[in-house]
Amino acid sequence: MASEFLNRAVPIFTEDGLAVLRDKAVAFAGLGGVGGGAFLALVRCGVRRFRLAENGVFDPPDMNRQAAAFGQTMGRPKLDVYVELARSINPDLKLECFPEGITKGNLDGFLAGGDVYVGVIDAEKGHDVKMMTPPLLQRHGLPMFTCGAVGFGALLVAHEPGGMMPEEFWRLVQERSEGGRGLLPSFLSDLFDGPVMERIAEGCASGVLPTTAIGGLAANALLACEVLTCLLRGTGLVDREPVFAPQFTMLDFLSQQLVVGDARPGA
Repeated sequence: MASEFLNRAVPIFTEDGLAVLRDKAVAFAGLGGVGGGAFLALVRCGVRRFRLAENGVFDPPDMNRQAAAFGQTMGRPKLDVYVELARSINPDLKLECFPEGITKGNLDGFLAGGDVYVGVIDAEKGHDVKMMTPPLLQRHGLPMFTCGAVGFGALLVAHEPGGMMPEEFWRLVQERSEGGRGLLPSFLSDLFDGPVMERIAEGCASGVLPTTAIGGLAANALLACEVLTCLLRGTGLVDREPVFAPQFTMLDFLSQQLVVGDARPGA
């Protein structure tokens, strides 16, 4: 039987679905504004096995969007805080922790034996690791999910082994764009609320990456739901496939839009 905290989830996931989720391993690279909240959401949905890589500490600007950022967690390692919170929800979690974060030296081992890779390292960090990732995804047969908070919404791009990898996806996006608005090339930024994107661009130009709590929550939910969709493939409990590149998903609560788009010309 499911743990008591999952009592209200059983009718939706069923006992069989929760058994599937208990056996799947999700590897999170990054427990920031996107990864931290998505991790806790998956814990609350019954996923039990995780690999967690995070070397950051909480500081005051995190409090506008990060699930575990409070006055009492300032200065504490994010990994330690999220492990405590997750175990307080489900003491039976099986966690492998990488407090050094993801590096060129540990990425292969971090991915080996996993079922899903969630790559939510800050956009400006980990370029060498990101370049190593696609061939390792192919080797280990792992899908990768990435998501970012954008204003009052979120953008999710996922990659399937044997499918389109990040370099090709972003090349197509650039080819369909005319400039950008701070965060994103215009092909994607034009899908979000225009005035908000203009203010985000102004913030980026001044050296501040603007974020909102709503965007963080949107990214948490969109990412966690898509990972669950992937984990439950073939069970009959979800009636669609995950969205993989060249397709992408955007959500904007302010403009009340949900779009599944395609980066290919003419799509």
